[in-house]
Amino acid sequence: MTNRQHLTGAQAVIAALRANNVDTIFGIPGVHTLPIYDAIYNESGIRHILARHEQGAGFMAEGYARATGRPGVVCTITGPGLTNVCTPAASAYADSVPLLIISSSQSRAAQGHGRGELHEIKDQLGVMQSLVGWTRTVNYVEEISEAIHDAFRVMLQGRPRGAYVQIPCDLLSQAADVDITIPGPFERPLPNIEALTEAVEILRESERPLIVAGAGVTAANANQQLLQLAELLQAPVLLGSKSHDVLPTKHPLVLSTNDNLPLELDAFIATRDAVLVVGSKLGAERTADRRLPFPKRLIHIDIDPTEIGHNYRTQIGIISDARVALEALYKFLKEFPQERTAPYSALDDLREALYLHTVDFQGINFNMLEGVQDALAQLPADTVVVADMTMLGYAAAQHLTMRQPRTFIHPAELCTIGSGLPIAIGAQVAHPGRPVIALCGDGGFLLNSSELATAAQEKLPVIIVIFNDATFTG
Repeated sequence: MTNRQHLTGAQAVIAALRANNVDTIFGIPGVHTLPIYDAIYNESGIRHILARHEQGAGFMAEGYARATGRPGVVCTITGPGLTNVCTPAASAYADSVPLLIISSSQSRAAQGHGRGELHEIKDQLGVMQSLVGWTRTVNYVEEISEAIHDAFRVMLQGRPRGAYVQIPCDLLSQAADVDITIPGPFERPLPNIEALTEAVEILRESERPLIVAGAGVTAANANQQLLQLAELLQAPVLLGSKSHDVLPTKHPLVLSTNDNLPLELDAFIATRDAVLVVGSKLGAERTADRRLPFPKRLIHIDIDPTEIGHNYRTQIGIISDARVALEALYKFLKEFPQERTAPYSALDDLREALYLHTVDFQGINFNMLEGVQDALAQLPADTVVVADMTMLGYAAAQHLTMRQPRTFIHPAELCTIGSGLPIAIGAQVAHPGRPVIALCGDGGFLLNSSELATAAQEKLPVIIVIFNDATFTG
């Protein structure tokens, strides 16, 4: 369904965002994007968060997306604004975060001539094509709504990754009749019944199953479905740095790990006779560079077909929304219950080994995490913790007790130092009534410390814990 309106390009941007239920934009105005800011000013339903650097704005939008599951939106100017937001764009790609970047570009008349125009770079679209999952540049005002609608469809229908819409700056002031697309629900892929049936048979026959849960479980809002299946199978659930909050970490079936994996974990996995992987690409960080000896009977559920079988050979691949697939598996397996007992004693031993391995690696640094844990226990279960790239953050990704999904953020794959504070600001914008804690190192905090001005201006009560171990600043 569409709604035709006579709009400038800038007004079309805002109308399309509002049609897709966007209420918050992060960014910094510049001469090329001033028409967009005029349109924001005249739209009461949009809140703009003014960052102090485009990298900070991008990370704030990423934090908003991680905390809500809805796309975060950042608006940048041509050239340096766009290059400044490259790191959050790469982070969103690495961690499957729905981040929409809208940028102006050179006017249509100036493109391709290399005349030294203001903010000119060699290939602006090419920069984004190398960093995000989907890009589009528009050439007419009439295309803007469709381009933004397609960006949301790509982010919400499949694997959520960054999307980029580029608009020549001259279009922002031109007017035309624009059809604003009113989106319906985006349909996500359903499981193949044959693959599902084969997976059921493997899990029914398995006596010692294991589940590996990735952040894709939370992206699909499938956390409760995963828990009930794990309890039905009495299967241990292996969490990682990016999926640390998928299930309550104190659940007796849950094993929390990060990228520093002891050999005891290999020995435990070697005792398993089948593994169900849900919403994880089994990347190098997750598997100690593919060291973990997962059994040959490996079932892989993922919304992205390119990840199934990419890092580990898969016996059964199920391309599906995780929630639908897990609901179907539970329904079929519940009809033929198997008597199993989880290896609780072995799990306790393994948790102790994981703990001692971290203490041995971090030494005295681990004491500060215990202080954070004590403080977190006094706060609500929906408190959001953002762990920057610091020794404290690495330990938190394995040992901090989390109780609800979307409460722990640790961008561990791209591993961008300094992202913690702006990501926490974005999460606080998303959830103004919740406590939000940023765990930062002494050096990493300084990389984006200017964003404290944004927190102060917006009256955002982010709690910042600075871990000063002097390993960065000396």
